[in-house]
Amino acid sequence: MLIRSVRTAIMLLSLLFILIVALTVFFLALSEHRNLYAKYVENDLNALTDNMASDLVGILSQPDFFFELKSYLLGLDSYQFIKSAVVYDPDWQPVDIFVGTDYAGQEVSSHGEMHLWREQKPGMYREQGILVAVKRIGDPDLVLGYLVVIDDLNAPLGNSTLNMAVHTLPVAGVTALLLMLLFYVQGNRWLRPLVDLSRFVRQVEDTKDYRLKIPVAGQYEIASLTDNINSMIEAIRIESDINQEYVDLLETRREEMEYLANYDHLTGLLNRQYFMTLLEDLLLSGKRRPGMSLMFIDLDGFKMVNDSMGHNVGDLLLVAVAERLKSYAGQYDVVSRHGGDEFLMLINHSNSDEELSSIAGKIIQGLMQKFVIQNWEIRISASIGIAIADADICDPPELIRNADVAMYHSKSQGKSRLSFFNPDMMRDYQRRIDISNALESALVDNEFSVHYQAKVTDRGRVIGAEALVRWTSKTLGFVSPAEFIPIAERAGKITDVTRWVIDRVCRDIHEHLRHAQPCLPISVNLSAFDLKKHHMVGFIKGAFLKYDIPAGQVEFEVTEYSYLDNLTVANRFFGEISAMGCRVALDDFGTGYSSLSYLTQIPIDVIKIDKQFIDNIGKSPRDDALVITIIEMARRLGMEPCAEGVETREQAEFLHLNGCDVMQGYLYSKPLPLMAFLQYVEQNKT
Repeated sequence: MLIRSVRTAIMLLSLLFILIVALTVFFLALSEHRNLYAKYVENDLNALTDNMASDLVGILSQPDFFFELKSYLLGLDSYQFIKSAVVYDPDWQPVDIFVGTDYAGQEVSSHGEMHLWREQKPGMYREQGILVAVKRIGDPDLVLGYLVVIDDLNAPLGNSTLNMAVHTLPVAGVTALLLMLLFYVQGNRWLRPLVDLSRFVRQVEDTKDYRLKIPVAGQYEIASLTDNINSMIEAIRIESDINQEYVDLLETRREEMEYLANYDHLTGLLNRQYFMTLLEDLLLSGKRRPGMSLMFIDLDGFKMVNDSMGHNVGDLLLVAVAERLKSYAGQYDVVSRHGGDEFLMLINHSNSDEELSSIAGKIIQGLMQKFVIQNWEIRISASIGIAIADADICDPPELIRNADVAMYHSKSQGKSRLSFFNPDMMRDYQRRIDISNALESALVDNEFSVHYQAKVTDRGRVIGAEALVRWTSKTLGFVSPAEFIPIAERAGKITDVTRWVIDRVCRDIHEHLRHAQPCLPISVNLSAFDLKKHHMVGFIKGAFLKYDIPAGQVEFEVTEYSYLDNLTVANRFFGEISAMGCRVALDDFGTGYSSLSYLTQIPIDVIKIDKQFIDNIGKSPRDDALVITIIEMARRLGMEPCAEGVETREQAEFLHLNGCDVMQGYLYSKPLPLMAFLQYVEQNKT
């Protein structure tokens, strides 16, 4: 388009308006001139014919008047625009006719004349560009005849109009041009500040520099608009600075959370999940190199260090161990903390078993050297299991399991040893098989029980509890949940255990807990396998109906790994659970994926901060910052933070001061059987 600005549009519109007004006035003046001129011609013709009718009385009164009449009519030649004149007798019979010289070759129109003749009324008539004067000759009582004069009106009117246009148009045109020029100059002066404002706004848009200012110019609304734009840009600058601060803060938190998601916060090594992802990529993508193998390294005597010297010393020892392990890793080797005092080292390439034995031997000898931790001289050892990544092994858990089995074989041989995995090293693994086989009968024989660990405020008031399953087998004795739950998951029997726990918890609520403290919410743990069972939601609804459980009295906890193992399925499952009024908690937060992008996609009500973070409270500003970050993130996402493993009053005070008021740990209560838990609840009422 030719018009690219409001200023141009206004100027063109205004100039066009001036031109239209000038032309309108001009044509109205011409029209008025034509009307006045026509009246002038009509008056002139009327006077002429009146005189002629008077003169013709004397002529027609003579006996021989034809010659004198002809001479008299010829006198009309001096009138340029008279087309014709006719003298009639009293009976309207033509006596003599005059035709003007300029119209001699033209046929005299009789349309108007005949019409007027029929009218036979004296007067003035205007028809089709001519004037017709009809006059009576003589008195009304003595009519000697009639005079009809036809005058050409168009020709003189046209000449007069042209004459006026020729004399008026230049003056009117010059005046209009002067007015247009004056308006253009003045309008451009008035509208220039708008152009400057538009240019300024584009400059701000291009540079994103909200510190720019434009001087206030123009008058009236333009000056006010300029001032308002400056104020608006200043407000944008302030908001932009605030937003940038938030962006910088979120970027810092994001980096911290990404680090938390992929690395062990204590040692800085790859965490379990990231290592599993890397290992799977190497095994499945064709990047596997000859002789690739995995070492499973477990520290001997670490529990004694923790128990005798405290967790702080134990954590520092793990950091020192991680540094020594990295010193023995090659350029392309990878070291990961598998959990607790267990480490994994992926040897990307080796030429022989002897080379692997040499590396493992150096690690064992290196870890046997003393560690100096807070003036303590600590000596530990390590047992190592080695599994070679044969071409048939494409499953990371299988490779880790083989290395794990080999490591337990080393421990059973006296520790501080290394062992290569072979199929004969399955006796320790056999216990897992025995546990798996005993699970079904344990459910039938009612060998499981439920213990309850209180969730409290920082002052110890009980506001909920977590239901924890325990198993005392008739054949295997007490089996730790940490031992049998992973086996039950792998064997596909964890859902049966979960259903038993849900039924028992609902029955305990119905028979005991609701009487001790009404509406005390009880949390039940779910595994990744439970979320994939379509019938699980129906079972939960049935249990609630069976035992008349109020909405919200049972909550459900799931680990990050379990939730994110299949995000779509988990979201659908917990969407139905939430619709029943049950809350959902994300357990062991910070030890698995810990991805901010996932947290925005899942319907979570509670984030449970893992014990390893709680243990590090007060040890360093970085450790404290991580805990504060998790609490603040949970609150901003509309989730309730809950701390696990609280063991000291200092930890509780730190958590309370930073916005985490729900806690769980040995500082308040260990997991208790139902009756002991009821007694604990009753005691806390007072």
